[in-house]
Amino acid sequence: MLSASVVRAQVETRIPSAFAVYRQPEFKTIATGISAIDQLTRGIPVSALSEICGIGKTSVFLSLLAQATQQEHHCALVDAKDSFDPASAQTVGVDLSRLLWVRCGKSRQDLPPLEQAFRAADLLIQGGGFGVVAVDLSSFSERLLNKIQPATWFRFAHVVEKQDTALIFLESRPFATSCAGLVLNLRNKSQIWYGKLLTNLNFEVEIVRARDKKSPQSVGPEISLKTQWT
Repeated sequence: MLSASVVRAQVETRIPSAFAVYRQPEFKTIATGISAIDQLTRGIPVSALSEICGIGKTSVFLSLLAQATQQEHHCALVDAKDSFDPASAQTVGVDLSRLLWVRCGKSRQDLPPLEQAFRAADLLIQGGGFGVVAVDLSSFSERLLNKIQPATWFRFAHVVEKQDTALIFLESRPFATSCAGLVLNLRNKSQIWYGKLLTNLNFEVEIVRARDKKSPQSVGPEISLKTQWT
């Protein structure tokens, strides 16, 4: 009768990795710069599709963009309805020299803005070289976004898995949920106004989906941010 050590040696000779210890890969992330969110999520996942939704999503995104560009990541924003404000971004620390701003609807193409946005995002992801590729779909109606086929979200999630890029969609609510590595849904708690200008936004963050598959939970206490654009 062969001893266990002999059997093991014979198996390893034929299959060298047979007894290798599996180590779960460490996922890369990019910090949002908002400690309450980063402590719970460890940041926005790289090589995955993420969604940032609800009131305050733009302030969170600009904080993330500031962190990414200051860490020398090249970033791209696909602005589907041309609503990005470079001055506000620069105010919170975004290095505009490391940001590619793709303004949809400004060209002579016959494609509608939503299709332009998706095609631009596809090219940017597959081309590589960007630490963050964000697609702002905030200005589109839920009715229109509901028409996006699940296969579209699945394809984006599949393509970005092969890239060292964080793919982010900004929306009024989650649409790609089951294909996303992280879904943050921001819930408005209170607001501070200066005349007709919204200056501060207090909100909590519901984690609808995460890579570790934890059940939804909220960040507390309330997070307070100076608003840039919502």
